[in-house]
Amino acid sequence: MFSHRFLIAPFMRFSIRQTLMLRASGLAVLLGFVGSAVSAVAQENLTLIPKWSRFQGELVSLKPYDNPVQDVQLKAEFTPPVGEPVTVDGFWDGGDDWKIRFMPDMVGKWTFKISCSDEENRGLHNLEGDFLCTAPTGDSALTSNGPIRVARARTHFMHDNETPFFWMADTAWNGPLKSSELDWKDYLEVRASQGFTAVQWVATHWRGAPDGDANGEKPFTGGEKISINPDYFKRLDQRVEMINRAGLVSVPVLFWAIDGEAKPVHSLPDDQAILLGRYMAARWGGVCGAWILAGDGDYTGDRAARWKKIGQGIFGDRPKAPVFIHPKGKSWVFDSFRDEKWLTAIGYQSGHDVDDATNNWIHHGPPSRDWGKLPHRPIVNLEPAYEWHPSYSKNVPISSNHVRRALYWSLLSTPTAGVSYGVAGVWGWDDGDRATPGYPAAGTPPNWRESVTYEGGEQVVHLTEVFQSIDFHKLRPDPAVLIEQPGDDELAKYVAASSAADGSLVVVYTPTEVRLKINVAKLPAPLLANWINPRTGERQDVLAVLRGSALECPAPDAGDWLLVLRAKKPEPEPTGRR
Repeated sequence: MFSHRFLIAPFMRFSIRQTLMLRASGLAVLLGFVGSAVSAVAQENLTLIPKWSRFQGELVSLKPYDNPVQDVQLKAEFTPPVGEPVTVDGFWDGGDDWKIRFMPDMVGKWTFKISCSDEENRGLHNLEGDFLCTAPTGDSALTSNGPIRVARARTHFMHDNETPFFWMADTAWNGPLKSSELDWKDYLEVRASQGFTAVQWVATHWRGAPDGDANGEKPFTGGEKISINPDYFKRLDQRVEMINRAGLVSVPVLFWAIDGEAKPVHSLPDDQAILLGRYMAARWGGVCGAWILAGDGDYTGDRAARWKKIGQGIFGDRPKAPVFIHPKGKSWVFDSFRDEKWLTAIGYQSGHDVDDATNNWIHHGPPSRDWGKLPHRPIVNLEPAYEWHPSYSKNVPISSNHVRRALYWSLLSTPTAGVSYGVAGVWGWDDGDRATPGYPAAGTPPNWRESVTYEGGEQVVHLTEVFQSIDFHKLRPDPAVLIEQPGDDELAKYVAASSAADGSLVVVYTPTEVRLKINVAKLPAPLLANWINPRTGERQDVLAVLRGSALECPAPDAGDWLLVLRAKKPEPEPTGRR
C-alpha cells in the first residue's frame, strides 16, 4: 500500500538573482517551495527546487489598485530544459502582495519570465529568473511519482511518471470550509489509513455552507464586478496543502450548480465566474490535484452552453490535471460535452438510493453503454449512495452493504479508473446536533468524528488494496465472462464482471453468495484464483468444478465476494555463471 504521510517544510525565502532584484528597482522577487528542505546553493548560484514540489514567486506591486483582480492580470512563462514553455496565471494575495505558483515536472534548469498587463508596474512586469529542478524527494505516492494526469489510454489516471493512479476519493464537501486545522489533520490521517487516495470538497460557499467558512468569510463580494477576499483563500490554502501532505489528491469543486437555489455561480455573469475560477486555478495549480468545475448541476440545453463557456474560459489553456463536471443524479454529460477538450474526465452520480431503478442505471445506464464511444475519457461515479444517508425510496439509512455494492458495481460497469465514497456527517462536516444547512429532509446526521469510522469507510482499504495490487487499468466490462447472470432474475443480485483484453486478468463481483459459472474461454493461463472478502480483506482459495464450458465457482460463504482470476507471471530465468 502507498505511504500515507509525508512532511512539508516551511516556506524558505531568498532572492533569486541580483539582476532580477535590480530590475525590480531594488524590490526582491522571492521564491518559496513546498517540499523537503534543500540548500539554496547550487551551480551558477541557481536555486534548487525538487521535482514535483511547488515553486512560489512572491512579488510586491509598486502601484495600488482599487480592485486588483479586475484591474491587473499577472502571468509567468516557465521554460523547461526541453520542450515547450508553460504559462500560468499569478494571483493577488491581499494588499500589495502577488504570487505565482508552479510545479516543475522535469529535472534540469528552468527559466521564467513574469509579465503584467500594467507594463508600468516595475514590481510585477518584465521580470525573469531561473532555478534548477532536482530529483524528487519524499516517500509518498505523490512525491515519488508526481501529480496525476489522464493516462495515454485515456481510460484511467496515472502519475506524472506514468505509474497508474487508482481514484478512491472521499466526499468531504464542507471539510476544508468548516474544519479546524487540528480536526482536518485528524480526518486526513484517518482517511489515508483507510486507503483513500483523494478528497472531493467544495471551494466556494454553497447550499451546504451558505454563510461561507467557519469564520464567516466568503470568497468574494459583488456581482457584476466581484472583489476577491484573500483571507478566505489563505485559510483554504492551508487545508489544500494538508491534503497533499497526507498523500492524497486535492479535488476542489469550484462552484455548486444545483438549480432552483440562489447559488453564487448563478448570480455571476459568465466573465466573473471565469475570473473567479481562474483565480482558484492559479492558487491551487501548484499542488497535486484534479478539478471539478461544478457540482450537482443540470448541464443540458442552454445550461450546457453556459458551462462549456465557463469551463473553456477557466481550463482551456491549463495543462494536464484532470477536469470533471459533477452532474445531478442519474444524469449523463458525455454527449453534451463530447467535443469539449478541457473536460478530460467524465463524472456521474448514481445517487442516494438502493432501489431497482438505481441498480439498473448503474448496470445498464449510459455509463455502461457509452464507455466505448470516442473520445475516450476516464469515467468515475463521483457520488454513489452515501453511507447512513436516508435512501430516497425507503427513507432508511443506507447500509455499508449497499455502499459496497455501489462501489464495486461502479468500478466494473465501465473501464476501471476509480470511484468515490461518501458518508453522512462527513460530507456536511456535521456536529450531530442539527441538520446540514440546505438539507433538512436528510434529518440530523451523525457527528463527523463518529461517521468517519463507519463500517463502509473502514472497508475501503480492502477495495483499494485489491485494485492497486492488480493491473486494474486493463479492465473493461465483459458480460461474456459469465455463462449465467443471476441479476437477470433480480437486479439486486447482479454480478459485475470485467476482463483484460490480453487475457491476463478477470475480476468478478457478486453481491450475494452464489455459484458463479465462469466462461472457460475467458480464463487466464496459467491461472491464479482467489476469493476476496470485501468486508474483511480475507483471501481464500477457489474450489471450482469444470462442467463443459463453465468453471463453476461457489462463493465461500454468505455475503458479497470478489473473485480475482489472473495469469501467473513467468518466473525469471536464472542467470548462470560463465
